[in-house]
Amino acid sequence: MKFAVGLLAVGLTLTACSGSGTAAPPPVTVTAPVSIPPAPTADPAVVSWVDGFCSAVNGYRKRTNAESQPGQPQPKSVAEAQKALSAQLGAFAARTGEVVDKLTALPAAPVPLAETVRTSFLGKFTTSRDRAAHAKTALDGAKPGDEASQTPAADAVEKAQQDLDGTYDPVAPLAESQDLLLATATAPGCKM
Repeated sequence: MKFAVGLLAVGLTLTACSGSGTAAPPPVTVTAPVSIPPAPTADPAVVSWVDGFCSAVNGYRKRTNAESQPGQPQPKSVAEAQKALSAQLGAFAARTGEVVDKLTALPAAPVPLAETVRTSFLGKFTTSRDRAAHAKTALDGAKPGDEASQTPAADAVEKAQQDLDGTYDPVAPLAESQDLLLATATAPGCKM
């Protein structure tokens, strides 16, 4: 008897699932007009300022790479080492000084954040330039062959490089402003 009740239940279930044969309604297609907003364009004044800023900083990097001379022969005397270190300090002061001049020559920043970033970079490059220039002056004032004059000069090279920490990517600090970020995407000086 249980077997018959089970077969009856299966039969009813199969009958209920087969349906009445009505077709599903056709799918409804809704077409909405496509409206893509125009891409935002950067303000030309902002692009010009950002281009000048990025060009100054990236120019330093390009010039440093161009002037690096790997594989230079080791100086044979303390006097030769002094000359080589003096030349290195002079070149460093010139490169950082060029950035200081370019950042100083920029017009007023069109966005407040840009002025904050410029002031920060200007401070770092100025400190680095001054440190290298003062160390060169002290080294050049030492007697030729004075070994003790080299340690402070070598320390100044290292510290002058550390002064520039955080300045190698001019775009990153500008990214907090949508206007500046948009300008960096189109400014030629921001491309390396």
